[in-house]
Amino acid sequence: MSRQLARALVLALAAAVIAACSNGTSNTSSNNKFSGVTVRVLTFTGPQIAEPLQRRGPDFERLTGAKIEVITVPFSDLYQKLLTDFATKTNSYDATVFDPQWMGDYVPSGYLEDLGGRIQGDSALQWSDIAPFFRDFSASFKGHIYTIPLDGDFQMVYYRTDLLQKDGLQPPHTWDDYISIAQHFQGKDLNGDGKANYGSCLAMKRSAQSYWMYSSIASAFLQSQGTKQGAFFDTNNMEPLYNNPAAAKALGIYKTLSKLGPPDQLNNDVGDSRGLFVTGRCALSLDWGDIGPLAVDKTQSKVIDKVGAVILPGSKQVLDRSTMQLADCNPTL
Repeated sequence: MSRQLARALVLALAAAVIAACSNGTSNTSSNNKFSGVTVRVLTFTGPQIAEPLQRRGPDFERLTGAKIEVITVPFSDLYQKLLTDFATKTNSYDATVFDPQWMGDYVPSGYLEDLGGRIQGDSALQWSDIAPFFRDFSASFKGHIYTIPLDGDFQMVYYRTDLLQKDGLQPPHTWDDYISIAQHFQGKDLNGDGKANYGSCLAMKRSAQSYWMYSSIASAFLQSQGTKQGAFFDTNNMEPLYNNPAAAKALGIYKTLSKLGPPDQLNNDVGDSRGLFVTGRCALSLDWGDIGPLAVDKTQSKVIDKVGAVILPGSKQVLDRSTMQLADCNPTL
């Protein structure tokens, strides 16, 4: 099938599913319009994104006649798999769900379609209902819309309220606080099963989500004025900001935390750290919003009503861009 038709169908998928959820009915007058068409969607292995696509695919087929085929690959392979398919014009996939920062590599070469006209012409998408950050940044590149956000959230620290309250501890305000709390609980039985548990559970698996964990730590030391200042590059000259004492400090914290969790933590991805936390085996964790619903899931959680969340910890020192050294925080840094 044509790539343009496929992308139109993917856009319709969002609108059709929303409509079906809203009124509980299906549009029987058009349920054969795309009969015989297959839309191939590539994303990464795991339940976070692939499962909802697979679950909603049959609904879309009933509404339109078109079949949704979801193909998954390990997250570590997704970027290159897409880039190779785009560059060689193999056109194995009609649509994809990927990390938005990759647009910087995909858009300039013309691999992605500008969706602005389609989105603005389809009120059922309720584009203005998407939070501004994700609408204006995650979905756009140089003022043009190339993606539709399916998942938008921020990392935060999760903590066991019962454990901290019992021992008179406060949620971490700084990364030094985080380490101190993790050290306090490391090796203790945290869920009553008589076994030693962990101060902190993080996703540290190579070629998976671990770079997000490090970035969330490093940002506290690399920037103090939010996204306008930049944490990966100096926004004035695009020089990398990772060969300096601030980045080294963050790596030191990351290394310390690798030893304040399960012994195989360097092989754990987000699914592993989430499972450990919601079964009561961790005092702290760093994650997106996924732990929230998992923590109240009666079929698996052992920490119902025992979980709190706070914004990412900060630091009392930050990189001084004029000297490229760590300096104590002050009103001008």
